[in-house]
Amino acid sequence: MAYTKKIEIQHFTEMEDTVGNHVQSWETFFCPWAEINTATAKEYYAAAQVNSENDVVFKIRYSSILVGKLTSEVRIVYKGLIYDVKRIEDINEQHRQFAIRAVQLNGGVRNERNNNT
Repeated sequence: MAYTKKIEIQHFTEMEDTVGNHVQSWETFFCPWAEINTATAKEYYAAAQVNSENDVVFKIRYSSILVGKLTSEVRIVYKGLIYDVKRIEDINEQHRQFAIRAVQLNGGVRNERNNNT
């Protein structure tokens, strides 16, 4: 596997600001190297999903930091684009590699560091 692309995996957090207001934001907690592939038509049909040109599979080395994470808790940022994680899969349950299936959000809205989208 060629892990040549740096991605950011972010999780949703809620914190208190200095005056006690609850502030929700996305924070980067893991920056692995990844191999990035678009999902094939066969994968679309096997999953009974609508074929979308924005579906991507990020393959990364296995890390215990992602074990037990719910897909609703994480997202991926790659080249400034935000991807909503649909599934995190331990390939063949071998604890060597994760396949993270995701879909690009908002037709390519770019993530800005100060934007808590």
